[in-house]
Amino acid sequence: MEKILWVVKYANVQTFAKTAVQAGVTGVAIRTDNDLDTALQVFHDKGIKVYGWRWPSAQRDAAMRETDRVATAFHHGLDGYYVDPEGQAGASYDWDQNGLASLADDFCTAIKQASGGKVLGVTSHFRANAIFPKLPWAAFFRHADLFLPQAYWRTENGPVGHAIPSENYLKAIQYWKAAGASGSRIVPMAGELASVSPSEIAEYAHTAAQQNVDQLHFYTCETSVKPAVWDAIAGLKT
Repeated sequence: MEKILWVVKYANVQTFAKTAVQAGVTGVAIRTDNDLDTALQVFHDKGIKVYGWRWPSAQRDAAMRETDRVATAFHHGLDGYYVDPEGQAGASYDWDQNGLASLADDFCTAIKQASGGKVLGVTSHFRANAIFPKLPWAAFFRHADLFLPQAYWRTENGPVGHAIPSENYLKAIQYWKAAGASGSRIVPMAGELASVSPSEIAEYAHTAAQQNVDQLHFYTCETSVKPAVWDAIAGLKT
């Protein structure tokens, strides 16, 4: 079993690495505006894989600059990349608009060409096109090796649905299959770690095992995550 710990920003890569090691993870997913070169060295020295991730701009020039950044990271040893198209009206990264399929296709093609066969995953809201109907799901899904719906049951804004990890996990699979994702490659994510409990982490992992899913993804590493939650993640055997 793989355990992937996601992070948005960290003040110190060594502190983040210490947390990752204590949590017993096999990989980390680091947003690409961090110093990936330094992170690659630090984590690879510890036998931990490094994946890049980003919610890219929905504007062509900025989006393709992200592919250039990722191509360089692959050249330096990046183990994979997760693209996170989101929808937010008025934001530069609002992919929930008509006419973006060509950009999504070009973006993913550039990443795949640079990857050397390493994984390209796609992540977004667990309700897929039921929440973002204009987002070019088909274009992203066509290129993806891995599908990572954000099956969060609790966030800083409160509960998601009934706040039941197993329920959102299974709903994520249903929604993403309906949107065109390959069922055998759907790996729902847990989150947000600062808002969940140890027992919920255990339920998330148990549901993954019941679905024969051998990856667990945890969003996201923050200083506000409770020690008991880190202990719960560390207790999940790889």
